[in-house]
Amino acid sequence: MLRKEYDHIILLAHGSPDPLWKQPFESLYQQVAHAYGENNISLAYMELTAPSLEDVIGALGKEVRHIAVLPLFLAVGRHLRQDVPAQIASLQSDDLQIELLPPIGDDALVKNAMQTVIANHLGKV
Repeated sequence: MLRKEYDHIILLAHGSPDPLWKQPFESLYQQVAHAYGENNISLAYMELTAPSLEDVIGALGKEVRHIAVLPLFLAVGRHLRQDVPAQIASLQSDDLQIELLPPIGDDALVKNAMQTVIANHLGKV
């Protein structure tokens, strides 16, 4: 079940021309779509890979009026300060509101998971 404030969530990855690069994001998307429903979530890429944010939003039905974009980025950089907000601004309308969420790397759960992985490599669990 989606949170009430969003009709749809788009996972946004950076993008790469290397098709192997997409595999972890496709796998994550499949797992989340299986758990929450393919009608509730999509995967898009900011650049270099399809589908783009524009492609995904263009394919959504008219009943989708409030979208959250969740960047699968570790931190806010130029793309999340400038490029993605500009893309979102060009796609929004009176009938479609798009909210850019903080990147997953800002979440304490992700930070703790990274610390655990690092500790595992250091042999200190």
